[in-house]
Amino acid sequence: MQIDIKVTEVLSRIVTVDTLSVEEAVDMVENMYKNEDIVLDYDDFDGNVHIEQEENNSNSKKDLLINTLIRYLIKDEKKHYEELDKPDDHIYLTLLELKKYIE
Repeated sequence: MQIDIKVTEVLSRIVTVDTLSVEEAVDMVENMYKNEDIVLDYDDFDGNVHIEQEENNSNSKKDLLINTLIRYLIKDEKKHYEELDKPDDHIYLTLLELKKYIE
């Protein structure tokens, strides 16, 4: 089984600007960053590292649990759906849709 683990290193720098308001200061620094007047590099590494399971991983615990529920319910719900002449608002249709995202 392959599981994606995301490693994130945080770069940060304090930039001091002379303005009349916080909003103006944030705008100035955002513009400086967008114009590449501020470029963070290895000197800006703040020692903060996050290691976590990648949320988009199809083998995530949440997906495995949902898949287990779908497999448990789908056969009975399909039978019930067909017995009721396939109503548009039956839970079976939701299970089918969920199944597409999990597989």
